[in-house]
Amino acid sequence: MSSLNHLYSTQTKRSKSSKKRKSSGGLNITYVGYGITLLAFLVIFQIFRWQVLFADDFKNLAQGQYETNRIQVAPRGVITASDDTVLAVDEPAWNIYASLSKNEDERTIFFENRDLFVSEVSSILGVEKEAIDSKLTDDFVYTPIAKGVSTEKKKALEQVEIFGPGTQGFGLYFENEEKRVYPNNELAAHILGFIGQDEFGDPVGQYGIQGYYYGDITGREGYSYEEKDSSGNVILTAEYEPILPRNGKDFKLTIVPNLQAKVEEELEKGVRESRARSGSAIIMDPKTGAILAMANYPTYDPNEYWRVSEPWILRNRAVADVYEYGSIQKPITLAIAIENDVIDENFICNDATGYLDLYKVTGYADLKGKRIYTWNRLPAGILDISGIFRTSNNPCAALVALDIEFDEFYSSLKDFGIGEFIGIGLQEESTSYLKSKETWTKLDTITASYGQGGISATPLQLISAFSTIANDGVRMRPYIISQISDEKEVINISPQVITEPISKETADIITKALVKAVKNNSLSALGKPLLEYDLAAKTGTAQIPNKEGTGYNEDLSNDTVIGFAPSDDPKMIMLVKLEEPKTAAFSSLTTVPVWRDIFLSIADDLEIKKIN
Repeated sequence: MSSLNHLYSTQTKRSKSSKKRKSSGGLNITYVGYGITLLAFLVIFQIFRWQVLFADDFKNLAQGQYETNRIQVAPRGVITASDDTVLAVDEPAWNIYASLSKNEDERTIFFENRDLFVSEVSSILGVEKEAIDSKLTDDFVYTPIAKGVSTEKKKALEQVEIFGPGTQGFGLYFENEEKRVYPNNELAAHILGFIGQDEFGDPVGQYGIQGYYYGDITGREGYSYEEKDSSGNVILTAEYEPILPRNGKDFKLTIVPNLQAKVEEELEKGVRESRARSGSAIIMDPKTGAILAMANYPTYDPNEYWRVSEPWILRNRAVADVYEYGSIQKPITLAIAIENDVIDENFICNDATGYLDLYKVTGYADLKGKRIYTWNRLPAGILDISGIFRTSNNPCAALVALDIEFDEFYSSLKDFGIGEFIGIGLQEESTSYLKSKETWTKLDTITASYGQGGISATPLQLISAFSTIANDGVRMRPYIISQISDEKEVINISPQVITEPISKETADIITKALVKAVKNNSLSALGKPLLEYDLAAKTGTAQIPNKEGTGYNEDLSNDTVIGFAPSDDPKMIMLVKLEEPKTAAFSSLTTVPVWRDIFLSIADDLEIKKIN
């Protein structure tokens, strides 16, 4: 019995054990299934990532195995003067780095001679020792020392054996780049501008020609695409479509370097002697509009533009600064009057009081008791046109302007270029200002007649307007670029007539009156050397408006002189402006000496002869 029970018990146990094994095996199969499903999901997900989410990345990676893309930098254009003197050009430059491997022997040699390395490199580069020494930390591998270094200095560094014979170049690394250079340093700086950097550190043209025409000067980068085999060899039968680089355009200017240098030298001297805030000068051929010289002081060296102490110094004030220019306007006002038959060449003005009663001539109640005066507040007496210019008489100029029909006066001012933009191709060029016709009053006519109030211009626009008188009543468009060229084409810029505000007869009357005024001492005793030449000229002294509020600052002025010679066949017209001179109150004492000295220095160059 017990034996049977034993058998039964054993069988029962075996049966249960078998069920257990079956149950365990089922679970294992389930786990395996889950694992396979999860693995399949992961594989599918990874394939999805590769083929969908990151398809472009892997495509680029694959293309990188058999494709080569190359960028070809286009050389920037060259800027030259009228005689082909190079004013701006690219040349090779070098970025210098201190470079050292992690080899212990090399590092030991370097740091044992560290002071000698710093001394030699700083001496060649002209860099402070501390600026180099501070970068040579114990763990340095690669650190910049200087940028834009000349090829001469780079060669000197390559040849020096700082660490003994046969160690040329040890501890140094050289990286090539193109650098914009200006071989004549400050010459024509405000015309050229410079190539600086934008907020992202990328090159960008700023100011002048290079600011305005930066895209043309820079050109276009080239791009090539090539396929290669597994060994890296180019497959010649594969598709190959290069985009060739386009060289930057070359610009030839109308500037005459010899004249430009003399103008800059004399202008600097004049600004310093008059203690003016700044000075500007322009010389133009009135028959063509070609700018022969244009200068400002203070100036700067575009090779080191970052050394400028104040940003306004970078601006070409001859084309950017709009100002009330004063009595330079009087010949233009009287020319408009003659052209409209308001006066003739025999006109006489009787200034018996030395002032003009504004209420009397306008009828405006708010002008009761208001007057405009002569420069010395004394009556000038009987004046012909020449006398009005010689004494720079405000009351007479105002009375003449009031007699001109308003629409004719206003439209003639625009024909002379007042309120009009020229577009000479310099980045910072401004337009002149002319008060709107709708808000114009009789008082505006009065003040505009002598170059103040609702009328203003840049020196460039002013010389353009005045050149009409010098060129028989024809106003030419001022231009400073004579040619633009690249490998495909050459564009020559020709003289262009803008307007013809007055007739030759009117221009002759005004010119003769200006010449007579000069002969009668309108340029003061300081202009006496100019009496040896056939010269037409006019001075202008204009008060400067208050920056806050209304009215003018009686202690500050902008002084201008403009003139052309010879008067009967002008080879040049020149404007000189001084901003806020401190030594005297009138342009005849401040600006005439500067105009005189520039003229005398260039008269022979322009073949302007003395009167026999």
